Amino acid sequence: MKKFFSLLLLSTLLVSGCNANNSSSKKKSVSQRTSSAKNEVINYTFNYETDAQPDIGQTPDEAYTKNGVYHVKYVNDDDYYQITFTDKKSKKTVPLCTKPNCSHKTIECDANLPSDDSELSNGESYVGNGYIQYYKGSLYAPFKYGDYVYLEKMSADGSTRSRYMKLCRFLQVKSIQDGAENNSTYYPTITIHRGYVYFTNDEIHGTSATLYRMKLGSDKLEVIKAMKKGHPQIIRIHPYGDSVYFIAGEMSEDGYKYTGNLYRYNTNSNKVSVAGQSVIRNYTVMNGYIYYEDKKGDGTIYRKKAEDGKSERIVSVSYNQEDQTLLMWQYDGDLILSIEDDTSGNIIKQIRIHDSKKIETVNKKKYSPYTKL
Repeated sequence: MKKFFSLLLLSTLLVSGCNANNSSSKKKSVSQRTSSAKNEVINYTFNYETDAQPDIGQTPDEAYTKNGVYHVKYVNDDDYYQITFTDKKSKKTVPLCTKPNCSHKTIECDANLPSDDSELSNGESYVGNGYIQYYKGSLYAPFKYGDYVYLEKMSADGSTRSRYMKLCRFLQVKSIQDGAENNSTYYPTITIHRGYVYFTNDEIHGTSATLYRMKLGSDKLEVIKAMKKGHPQIIRIHPYGDSVYFIAGEMSEDGYKYTGNLYRYNTNSNKVSVAGQSVIRNYTVMNGYIYYEDKKGDGTIYRKKAEDGKSERIVSVSYNQEDQTLLMWQYDGDLILSIEDDTSGNIIKQIRIHDSKKIETVNKKKYSPYTKL
């Protein structure tokens, strides 16, 4: 399953459908020009109250705060998702519900969100596939109402939830496969960073791809990058500081080869520049460097200066691409490489790298991102 479709599967939440028929009557092109990355002043400071947490992974189903971690899990038997909170001090995990004597097993529970396939949805459903984000004391998640996707705002204790802003009409695509009609639905992939919500407009193997942004609470839609050649896709949207990184490229006609680059959108200058040629797999940005896996997905890790510069090989990690995934994140200024078992979802090995030197290898999960808040 890994071949190249592993990139597609890992980026299901980053490859989305959002019809251009948006709620906004005004669509502004923020940046359609790609420039050089040289001589740009880049700020990589982090504020957990306002910044996205991109190093959680391609499916960010956790939100780290100073007091603990929010997590979204799917409850198979009851067709709903449940939000839990793990207290940092006590390590105790509880459903995010303030109702007295609640069993936490029905849709009436504050912590439970109806899934798109659930008969309990009653016209509204959670379509984040595990996504949740903390921002300035509140939680945000995407919900579907009718033909549109909205961003909902929830209180930190789960007691209140309200429709916050309309994002877009979700995309429904009909196709014929093996003589039978197939219906596909695509929901927007979102991330919130420093006052804006960023989301993509990609149908898998479609003919267009667009990265949008909207100011929180606004109805004004802005275009950061639009692609209409071949089968384009925009994936792995990772904001860091005053930059928003993303991978943009094109899928081959047979769906097995992806060519693209890593781009950086400067939120101050509104310019898009190429940050890494042929960088199409997992990456992270730290200490002024971009760390990334080779495009072949063979476990070779490189780094290059974020502003510009040549790439240098750091380390090679052995893992089985057929049923394992290589993730990377920051921990106390060091790079953590984690090998995840695709079946169980467990971390089976971690390698800690300081600067460019391997300093520790453990056969378990020892480090988590954003625990040093």
